[in-house]
Amino acid sequence: MKYRFRSKCLCCNKKKLNKIVDLGLHSFADRFVPKKKLNVKDPKYPLILDLCSHCKFIQSRTITDPKNRYLEIDYSYTSSNSSYSRNHWIEFADNLEKKTRLEGKKIIEIGSNDGFLSYLLKKKGADVLGVDASEFMVKVSKKKINAIQSIFNFKQSKKIKKIFGKADIVIANNVFNHSDKPLDFLKGVHNLLGKDSIFIFEQPNFTVGVLSLKFDQIYHEHVSYFTARNIKSILNYSSLKILSLSKNGYHGGSLRTVATKKDSKLREIKINKFINFENKKNIYKLSFYKEMMRKISIKKIKLLNKLLRLVSKGYVISGIGAAAKSNTFLTYYGLNNYIINFLTDASKFKQKKYTPVTRIVIKDDKELVKHKKIACIILSWNISNLVISKIKKLNKRIKVIYT
Repeated sequence: MKYRFRSKCLCCNKKKLNKIVDLGLHSFADRFVPKKKLNVKDPKYPLILDLCSHCKFIQSRTITDPKNRYLEIDYSYTSSNSSYSRNHWIEFADNLEKKTRLEGKKIIEIGSNDGFLSYLLKKKGADVLGVDASEFMVKVSKKKINAIQSIFNFKQSKKIKKIFGKADIVIANNVFNHSDKPLDFLKGVHNLLGKDSIFIFEQPNFTVGVLSLKFDQIYHEHVSYFTARNIKSILNYSSLKILSLSKNGYHGGSLRTVATKKDSKLREIKINKFINFENKKNIYKLSFYKEMMRKISIKKIKLLNKLLRLVSKGYVISGIGAAAKSNTFLTYYGLNNYIINFLTDASKFKQKKYTPVTRIVIKDDKELVKHKKIACIILSWNISNLVISKIKKLNKRIKVIYT
């Protein structure tokens, strides 16, 4: 597959990028393949992260086409897929309602997915517009909300503004990091905000991931990787300021940011304690990543040896959770359908499809009941307690394997 490498930092535009992570060749992590397209070869690109030595922004190196990422095969992830996800977005909506009156507020949700959060806000009296890159997800969400298909950027923001006007609140959860041009994305957000409007976005906390050796939230759909320092830097380049920054447990650890225009009367906060912690852990030093990759390689060898022993003893091997991060893990470990018999997932949009590259079929959890000698790799490690409790009720003989 043809591809280009990014030569300038997405935040400061300096040519001071240094490789920190190299996971080899990967396809798109959200590319769950229907049976009728199994003969279509999955595109593969180098999955490399760079650290800017000037501003410390962390970003992917390979440039891929967002149309290939989101439109070539129907997007399969849904916000309302699990009770865990639903509860998180219910908390988000309730928390927002406590802080500001939602009745009559104009809200634009970029990355509205199946419309679950937007619908919660609509029920609280807000006038909501959903915006999503996936035509399929827009079709799904239109049963509940007003939504349009758009790969969001500044140009698209002008079209949205003509349709909807300025927003009191712009939301972009787990989508801002997907933008190939984050500064242009923020320019679009800025264009949609009134003087004292707020922008709320939530992203996986990269610091938590690297400290726990959880590399699997690195994939081509994620272009930028957010730390507190990175958030402050890129907002500063975009005439925006931080009103609040908080941590939560979603995706194994996320940062929720509330921002506004720099000329707003709303008060900016300092986030020194977050940045000081990141500096203390040395996550902006190249030596940190060299040691991190060494430890990940050791974990990989140990797990592969364990799985091969289980296979030799006649165990059926399953993976629990067909999330995007599962595909990064499976591809990096080389765990294809010769070793992993199947994955299970609760999403009806993923069942009967296949993983990219590794070509493992995805089934309903009920498949676990059929096997007396089965070992399950917990790929959805961020909700491992819930997952293990669920599968043990289905089959108490399951042998649990952690990543």
